[in-house]
Amino acid sequence: MDKLKFTLVIYLILCLCVPQSLGQNCPGNRKIGESNPASKKDKIDAFGTGLGILLDATDDEYKINCCGVVESWEFYVKTNPGTVQLQVWRPDGAVGQFKLVGQNSYTVDAGDENDELLYSVPASQRISIRAGDYIGFYTAGDPMISHKVEGGASDGYTYSTSLGAQTVGSTFDWGSQTSDTRKEYAIHAAVDPGNTPTLSNLDQTVTFPDSTAANTLMYTVTSSDNDPLDTLTVSMTTTTSSFSFDAVSGEVRNTGALPHGNNDLSFTVTDDCGKTDTGTLRITVTNSVPVINNLPATADITEDHVTEQLLYTLDVTDASLADTVSCSIASTNPSTTNFFSRINAGSTGVYGIYIKAQPSLSYDTARQYTLTISCTDTKDTAQGSFIVYVTRNNPPTFDNLQATTSITASSTTTGTTIYTVKSTDTDSSQLYYNMTCVPANCPFTIHNSGEILATADLSQHTVAGYDLYIYVTDGKTLVGPRTLTVILLGINTSPVITNLPLASPISIPENSALSASVFQVSVSDVNTGDTHTYTASYNPGLGSTLFSFNTATGLLSTSSSQNINYESIVSTATTYVITITATDGEATATQTLSVAITNQNEAPVFGKDSYAISGNEGLSGSTVGNPSFDVTDPDSGATLTYAIDCPTFIIDSNSGVITFSHDYDLDVAGTASSITCTVTVSDGDLKDTASLVVTINDVNDNTPTFGSSAYTFYASPATGVGTVLGSIAASDADIGAFGTVSYTIDQVVLGNEYFGVQSNGDFYVKNGLTAFSSGTTLTVTATVADTGGLQDTATVSVIIPESTTAAPTTTTDRHVTFLEDSRNIAWLTVASIMLAGLLLFCAYLIVRFGSFPCKNGSFKPNAHKVNRWPMTNRTEKVQLAKKKHAKTHWRYGLENARDNKYGHYIVNHV
Repeated sequence: MDKLKFTLVIYLILCLCVPQSLGQNCPGNRKIGESNPASKKDKIDAFGTGLGILLDATDDEYKINCCGVVESWEFYVKTNPGTVQLQVWRPDGAVGQFKLVGQNSYTVDAGDENDELLYSVPASQRISIRAGDYIGFYTAGDPMISHKVEGGASDGYTYSTSLGAQTVGSTFDWGSQTSDTRKEYAIHAAVDPGNTPTLSNLDQTVTFPDSTAANTLMYTVTSSDNDPLDTLTVSMTTTTSSFSFDAVSGEVRNTGALPHGNNDLSFTVTDDCGKTDTGTLRITVTNSVPVINNLPATADITEDHVTEQLLYTLDVTDASLADTVSCSIASTNPSTTNFFSRINAGSTGVYGIYIKAQPSLSYDTARQYTLTISCTDTKDTAQGSFIVYVTRNNPPTFDNLQATTSITASSTTTGTTIYTVKSTDTDSSQLYYNMTCVPANCPFTIHNSGEILATADLSQHTVAGYDLYIYVTDGKTLVGPRTLTVILLGINTSPVITNLPLASPISIPENSALSASVFQVSVSDVNTGDTHTYTASYNPGLGSTLFSFNTATGLLSTSSSQNINYESIVSTATTYVITITATDGEATATQTLSVAITNQNEAPVFGKDSYAISGNEGLSGSTVGNPSFDVTDPDSGATLTYAIDCPTFIIDSNSGVITFSHDYDLDVAGTASSITCTVTVSDGDLKDTASLVVTINDVNDNTPTFGSSAYTFYASPATGVGTVLGSIAASDADIGAFGTVSYTIDQVVLGNEYFGVQSNGDFYVKNGLTAFSSGTTLTVTATVADTGGLQDTATVSVIIPESTTAAPTTTTDRHVTFLEDSRNIAWLTVASIMLAGLLLFCAYLIVRFGSFPCKNGSFKPNAHKVNRWPMTNRTEKVQLAKKKHAKTHWRYGLENARDNKYGHYIVNHV
């Protein structure tokens, strides 16, 4: 027998003797189905066109028992060239229900009949498989894959002539189709474990300050897998409450304040077969240093200071979200314990600089103290200086005492100033007065301004005079007493106010006219010829700003400069008691008048004449924005509502939020991007208006799309650089900037940029194709993207058609026989020794274990195809072999070619 037959014998022996792997992932080159399709070439099905075959779930030979991908298909074509769909089905729910998880389309050319074909699946089209899946196939035309009637009742299959063309992900009820047995189909799928997923951007370090807001995007973890149909699951394996991870988007965010230092987060990506990759992300958090905003600074204190006192409040900020800052006095120069720092009473974390009670201060010993203030967040420290200046104290002096003054009793009323004491203090601007008098309980008092006032009407007094003993202090030193003698002269009959008091208050509406008359005082006096003057005092004192009083005529009016606003005074008082005094120069008469302010409705007012908002185009009811109208209404508790005159928008009558009244799309021709509307605010009675400019922003809401998911062009190795092969132009419904698209080609698999796409979508030759032979199909992926990042992809196939060759010529050359070739003797000797060793190993296993499970497809010799045809000329054989097997085998290369003794030509592939 020739080399191939001998290799097959060795493979069968190993299959019987060597236990197979039972691991979860598929081993390399495991065969699912008939390991030698050429041995099942006897018959072809006669079911007619549109035949679908599920290699039955009752036959484990065609059942996938591992996890991985389909690397290649090998099958025997009896007749009827055309296209076959090589499929993988998975049980789905109910009994008999299957889902199509993947299919590879292969076209059998005329001339390839009665032959075993190998289809190596491109990496981008490999089907991901799991244990429990089954293989099958579908031909739209007449059946082409052969079978052999043999085996037991378990060699089953299910067929259907109603399956039709299926798409990946669709389901089919194979349980309702016809099942049969005793057929072995000439097909198998070669599977391998597939690729391991990768975390493509980890083992990185990112840095953030601890002032970073919660829910900030820290990093986006990305993963990839060269198996196109695998589902990847990414998880964060580090347990932490400081960070969150979204497995869908890959986003890592902080849940709150960032913990200071290095934070290592571990991640794992897992594919459908359990293959994993790990990576680590380090998030380094830096500290925000505290800042003392108001140092350096100074303060003055007198040398005789006695009480504890706050000298200065520190303004300290720290951008960190979780840090607490504490402040203290780090040192003083000269050294002293007179000063300290603590949190101010009633505040949260606000520190102040204090002087203690009864400090030991001396102007002559130390005129200033330099305090070094230190504030820390336990990680970093900020410092500043604060200087306290000590000042010397000087006592006050009297300027106009001792003294005597005379007053007319009949004209001295309550509040009359009878004398003003004057004093001087060189180091204090604020002085304080006190006094006693003889006789006791005299009708006078002294203010801190130095004014001495009468506390009663003196017109009826009989005491001729009083001695007042005056004291003055600067808060530290008391000086006095000094004497003021007061002499009272004469008496007088008091005038009478005849039209007060009133039975009820006078009502004045808010917003009354300026200088409007309110009340006219009337006075009678028995002293004929007396001239009267008037004064008014107000309770509360705010009344003095609301009213004006004519001291000559006694007319009370509204203020000449300030309108009365009910809302601004309601928290103080709306009723004012006005004490009116009439005097004839010596005696006085006093009565009270009550005036009530009444409320009036006032219009709301916009704070500005025009407002503006902007928002994105959107659907009916979506929010455009909130103009944040600053409307004021003087009336407390007024209910305000908004309205708008643009039909394009709806305004929330309470909040003023603007929404679309209908779908708004700037991609529709003629749609305006800016609209000016009039907005009205009303309190139910009075109104105000303002303009609102609404600017609508265009959004990238349309994805550019190719006209087809796949394009096919033809070229020859001699096609010139720059030649346009066809158009793959895409379209984008967006107008403006987002409607501009650009093209890129992924041709890494070709090893060079052989093709390019012009801005108009023309697909052209960028570099010469002389590196490719006839019969080659080049497949690349084209991507179109708009300026907003949305994109679409399409597959572009460039076919370099096979070239025709001359018909073979006959020859009488004789080929050497198998044993005449010395090379065959050499490898046959080695193979015989190996076979003897394997037989001994099998004997050992039989004695040791007793039984040896072996699975069809667990091993296959490294030969993909055997073709035989008569040949006479050696050169013509090689050329015809290349032509016939270019599509499915050329990628492996011809490793060895020779003649056997039967005149057949053998092509071996590695």
